[in-house]
Amino acid sequence: MNTLLEKNTRLNLLGPPLKKIQHLIPIPVLVLAVIGWFIPDFWETGLFTLFSITVLCLGGVVREIMRLRILKQRLPAELYQQTVLRVSRASMIGYFVPVLLFYAGDLFPQYSGVAFAMILIWVLVITLFVSKLNATAKQLDPAFVTMREIEQYRKK
Repeated sequence: MNTLLEKNTRLNLLGPPLKKIQHLIPIPVLVLAVIGWFIPDFWETGLFTLFSITVLCLGGVVREIMRLRILKQRLPAELYQQTVLRVSRASMIGYFVPVLLFYAGDLFPQYSGVAFAMILIWVLVITLFVSKLNATAKQLDPAFVTMREIEQYRKK
């Protein structure tokens, strides 16, 4: 029962500021993508250009950094180090590797198919790894709140 109360308290405390971050970061990225879509020759228009993929991934990293700052202020230091920090580091690395693979596929067009396959495999691997880290964090702290739970949280 204490675990449920603690988890609900964390959702009430962390939900609103982290949900704002979830919505705050994609909006400028989408505005930039819309501008790039309608203005000719704006960084070689399109949604899947090097520029737009890089901006999307950097937006994800900025979101993780802002999330880390909020959680560092509101969680005990030991719990933060053992759970949140590990998950966020894995997520940030998960954002950077596809960008590097995308650039490699662009620099070496003969290997673009291999780079694309590696991106798909990487997304699967990092998703499984973050899920494993979340499960480990739940074992260390049963009241651990994942980003998915925060995204699904609705204040009553």
